[in-house]
Amino acid sequence: MNLEEKLRQIKKASGTRDRDRELEQTIEYLRRLEHPPAAPKLPARRFAKGIEEYVDGEVSKNPWGEFFLARQAFPFGRPYGKFRIGDIPSADLSPLNRVLGDRAMPEVSRLVFLDTETTGLAGGTGTCAFLIGIGNVEGMKFTVRQFFLRDYPEEKAMLQALAEALEPCEGIVTYNGKTFDVPLLETRYALARLKSPLDRLVHFDALHPSRRLWKLRLESCKLTDLEESILGIRRDGDVPGSDIPALFFDYLRTGDPRGLQPVFYHNALDVVSLAAITVELARVLGEGGSETLGSPLDLFSLSRILGKSGSQEQSISTCRQALAAGLPHQVESLALKHLAAEFKRKRQHESAVESWLELSRRELSFALDALEELAIYYEHGLRDLPQALDFTLAGLARLDEGQPSAGRRSRFTKRMERLQQKLARAPGTILPT
Repeated sequence: MNLEEKLRQIKKASGTRDRDRELEQTIEYLRRLEHPPAAPKLPARRFAKGIEEYVDGEVSKNPWGEFFLARQAFPFGRPYGKFRIGDIPSADLSPLNRVLGDRAMPEVSRLVFLDTETTGLAGGTGTCAFLIGIGNVEGMKFTVRQFFLRDYPEEKAMLQALAEALEPCEGIVTYNGKTFDVPLLETRYALARLKSPLDRLVHFDALHPSRRLWKLRLESCKLTDLEESILGIRRDGDVPGSDIPALFFDYLRTGDPRGLQPVFYHNALDVVSLAAITVELARVLGEGGSETLGSPLDLFSLSRILGKSGSQEQSISTCRQALAAGLPHQVESLALKHLAAEFKRKRQHESAVESWLELSRRELSFALDALEELAIYYEHGLRDLPQALDFTLAGLARLDEGQPSAGRRSRFTKRMERLQQKLARAPGTILPT
């Protein structure tokens, strides 16, 4: 048998094997159509007892499927740290308009306080909110509802239920929600091809005003830290937030929901504490002054918030209270600079000069700013050119103490040259040396 005949036999045998393989695959496909394999069980059905045995709630259903809904009611008379739950519905939140921008804060009865527990902190399409807690006033109670995802196929039903719960609301309060919670939920709504209910709501993110008010005094402004420092609450039996994603993944793997009990507890406390912190922020911004804040650091922080919101008189008064109560040296310099800026904004330059003169004797960065302001005011405001030149030369002398920017040195130098030229043209003027 020659080589050509051997090749024909090999090719014929190979073709037979390919046809046999295709036939086997077709038969297997038809067998699967007739007897499809059983669908894998959800975690909720793999364990002897479901999440409803360990958390007070029930399995709910809508046109998109099932999900778990937990509910907990807090009566108004219940103490919560140094507050009572009843402080939430009776609170006037209108002072928060100072930091909200161009939108008005709805009444408490039209608000919902929202917090999520997620599969990670990275965000993006791979991160999912498996537990969404919302709190709002219902009758004579503050009610926390928690929408729980027993497995990923239930996400659309859970999101639809959340959207329906938010329909009566006009505003939403979160803690870092502008950066994390709301963008994450909007992504999940888009992926589920559902309309997001969040974009129409007034959104107040309590993290940013909390930082501006308490950051100088507190090392951390995490919600749990504010609970202890501001609300007077210390959690017992809580789970660290960093451990929560792993607990959910353990549940998905085993179907055992017992490890999720502290997660529901953690989320519910976050929602109630968010409401309490929001009430405290509104109280401080509404009342202000030493009667509300016992710390000089908090008073100074409040004065900056008031100044930024356009309440110059209150800002000046609060800053003076902070200075009178005593501030650390570095913060005191910041307070003097802020006070001078508020006086300048109100065109009360004589009062601003007092703060600038004090700052001119302090640390280099504060001194240079103050000397420049003094030189500007005496040159253009009082038309006192010799005094303006004195402050300019003092600034140039202080420049040698550090490494200031080239722009600052150039401004002082140009001002000196211009003032010297003006004075040289004035008859009988003796220039400073």
